[in-house]
This record gives sequence, structure tokens and C-alpha cells, in this order.
Amino acid sequence: MKHFHFCLWLSIFSIAKVFSQDIYPSVSTSQNSAKLPIWYIDLYAGGAFGYVDGFAAGGSISLQQSNVLFTIGYVSDNEQSGIEYVDNSGPISLNYYKHYRIENIPIMIGMYHPFSGSSLSASAGLSVLYYSEYIDVNTFSVFGSNATELYSKTTLGFPYEVNLKLFSKEEDASLALGLKLFGNLGKYNYTGLALVLSIGSYK
Repeated sequence: MKHFHFCLWLSIFSIAKVFSQDIYPSVSTSQNSAKLPIWYIDLYAGGAFGYVDGFAAGGSISLQQSNVLFTIGYVSDNEQSGIEYVDNSGPISLNYYKHYRIENIPIMIGMYHPFSGSSLSASAGLSVLYYSEYIDVNTFSVFGSNATELYSKTTLGFPYEVNLKLFSKEEDASLALGLKLFGNLGKYNYTGLALVLSIGSYK
């Protein structure tokens, strides 16, 4: 319920921010129209907790149009458990490890605000989420090539994210570093915090 209230507050704040932008003089408008649009690509990695606790990473593309920030992305949240069981029936013992994975494709809208060499953005929306459980043999890595899927489920989610980034104050700044708070509300919920590397145009 706390996650639901947070997402609801974030959505209301984002919409209110979008439709309450100040109206600038015509001179300022003409100057802004000559600038390149705000866009950026985020790559991030960190940790997440919730239905799946573990390593999380992803990427997204964002574009601001008419003071509205549009974002589409991909998030992978992976949890590695201990040994599920050991098979000693053959000449070589086989260790079976259980893994859990959430793959999420969010589409979000929100707000973006640059200030003094940094920026703050907040978004929320809808996503298609794929949850799976699988077993790897003789490996403790989520990237094992011999995985056997045990269970999978596709459902809808309600993603959200908040970004704080630092970039050069130069007009042609194209690289930013920062923090990303992200998550999903729904049956397979999670909340994560990650370091983010961003490439794009921020002003």
C-alpha cells in the first residue's frame, strides 16, 4: 500500500508539474526554439529488493516534447539463491542452483527540470513485465548458458523512477552521472537504487 501511495503521489506531482509550467516572454520562447530538444540515453546498474532481491540493471531512452518527458526502457532484476539440490546419482555430482528474474519494459511520462549543472526528473507509467524461475547446473551465475526454465508469467506493472544527474555546465554537455531510484508496483513489485551513466542533450 505504501508503494501504491508513493506512485500515486509521483504521478499527480508529475502531471501537475507538466501543466503548471511558467509562460515565458516571446523573446525567450524564440531563443528556446532554436535549441536542440532535450533527450538522453541512460545506462544503469545497482541493487533492488522486493519480490526479487538482487542485482538490477537496465537502460532507457528519454525525450522531452512540450514540457512532457517521454521514456521507454528495459529493466532486469535478478536473484541468485543457494543450492536447490545436489544430484549424486552419477560419477560427477551436479549442483542445481535456483534463480529468479524479472524483466520489465516500462513506458512512462513525467517531468524534467535542469538547474545549475544538474537535473531532476520523475516519471511513472505502465509496463509489460516478464517473471521467470529457472535452474542452472554447476554454476552460480545468472548468465549461465545451461539454464532450465521452471516457471514464467507475463503481466502488467506500474513503473516509476526518479533521477538526479550532474553534468557539465557547458552548453554542449553530452555526458552525465547520477543516481536513479526506480521500481514497479504490481504482483511482482520491486524498488531499486542504481548508479546511472547518461549520454545526450540536457539543456
